[in-house]
Parts: sequence; C-alpha cells; structure tokens
Amino acid sequence: MSNVVVALAAMVVSAEPQFAWKQADGSLALVSGQQMVWQFNYRKEEGKPYFHPVTTAGSDCLTDLRPADHRWHRAIWFSWKTINGLIYWEEDPKTGKAPGETELVESKASARDDHSARFDLTLSYHPPGKPAVLTEKRILEISAPNEGGAYHIDWLSTFTAGDTDVVLDRTPIPGEPNGVGYGGYAGLSLRLAPVLKTWQFSDSEGLVKDPWKQARWIAFSGPLPDGKSAAIIVLDHPKSFRHPTPWYLIQSMPYFSPAVVYLSPYTLPAGQSISLRYRILFQPALAERETVEKQWQDFARE
Repeated sequence: MSNVVVALAAMVVSAEPQFAWKQADGSLALVSGQQMVWQFNYRKEEGKPYFHPVTTAGSDCLTDLRPADHRWHRAIWFSWKTINGLIYWEEDPKTGKAPGETELVESKASARDDHSARFDLTLSYHPPGKPAVLTEKRILEISAPNEGGAYHIDWLSTFTAGDTDVVLDRTPIPGEPNGVGYGGYAGLSLRLAPVLKTWQFSDSEGLVKDPWKQARWIAFSGPLPDGKSAAIIVLDHPKSFRHPTPWYLIQSMPYFSPAVVYLSPYTLPAGQSISLRYRILFQPALAERETVEKQWQDFARE
C-alpha cells in the first residue's frame, strides 16, 4: 500500500509545472520545461522594451512581434505617439528607428526564487542628439504563476517633464481637424497573435459596442487552437492618470490599448509628473464578468 502512495505522490509532483529562469544579455524569461511562459526583452539597442513571447498554461504564443502590417508593434510594449509634435511611434522600415528617440537609460532585473520577477527601468524621450524632454521611471512586477498557470504583470510608469512643458498627442480623431477613424492611439499596447481573432472583448460597462469608450477594465478571451480557452485582461487603477481610461480596440489584428490621450492631448507642465498604473492578467480560462470585476476591486484597493 505504501508503495502505491509513494508512486501516486511522485506522479502528482511530476505533474506540477517545473519553472526555471533563462537569462541573457537584455532579456529574462520564465520557462516551464521546454516552453517559455513569458520573456521580457530590454536590450538598449532596441529602445522600447517589450514582452514576447507570452503564454498561459501550455498555450501557444499569445503575442505578435513586429507583424508585417506594423513592424513597430512589439507584442506588449509602451510608446507615445507624438511628444511636442515629434513622432515616437512609427519607425522607419530601413533604420528601425522613429524620428523621436525612446532611450533605455538604465535597467535592473530581479528574478526571485518563487518565480516572480521585478524590472526597474529608466527611459528618456528626446529628439535625436538632444537632452530628454520627458523621463520615465517604470516598475514592472510579474507574479509567479499559480497552480492553474495564471499570472499577472503590474505596470507602473511615472513620467516627468523636463525644463519645458511637454505636449503628449496623437493622430487626430473624427470630429477634429484632419481627424481619421484610426486616430487616438498611444500608450501601453497589446498586439496579439492572429489565432486570437475569434476572441471577444468585454469591459466593465458590458459588451464592447463602442471601441473608444471609457471603462475600468477590458477583457479579451476565447478559444485556443488546442480546444482550451484563455483570457488577457487589463485593469486600469483608479489612481492612474485619466482613469477611467478610453480604450482603443482593433478586433481584426487583434490589438487593444488603454489609450490615455485618445479623447484629447495633454500638456504636462515643466517639472511635473503623471503616473499610469495597470495590471495585465493572463489566465487559462474565459473571462467571467463577476470574477474580473472582483479582480479590479482587489487591484483598486492596493
């Protein structure tokens, strides 16, 4: 009898995910067996740090890096559209650089024994060869996966203007001079794998009918090719700048973003700061409205 118990215990232990860290120059990844759970890429030469690949509990990759239609889309990343009229978003296909420079000045990665992690980053936004007009302190806290494989990224970015006011702007939206239907994008962005095009958006206000409306959270969930389900959820903290944020959604890519300057540009006074705070959740199950609302309430109390 004892041999059977020992054998069963061994089976249970072997069935549990075995996590390990994989670190290289400018990247840190959490792996489970042969599969990468997530990887954060922060090489100085690339400028804008990003998460890719990202998975949940044995799923295929959920993110899309530098797709053919928008080579500057970096899976899960942050970029301003324009700062003081200079473009920081789109990149020249030949050089891979935007007119405005997003420079990674300092980075510190902390991989913990419990398989959680933290990144402390300093970024500088400036015209080429000129001093910073805007500085960002970014803290990323990634939780350890739970027993089901779910985990989250806590994202805190604090932006401080330099010696002069800073205008954070975007492509004009409909109703404005030269406004276009695709205008309004800027900020934290998620470009996801094409296999997720059948997934559905929902938000704190109900099913998404207006892709530009303000909401406390957005959930994107649906089936995976292997028959399982998953969800990616972004929560907007009540202390985050311009909460509740407008959202920018494109089902056909798919792509979504808490578009903080969608409704209007913002002038950050010289020497002043604003903070953006989000939680990005990855779970191997569909998003249930009541559950996500509780997740947001828990986050809001932190």
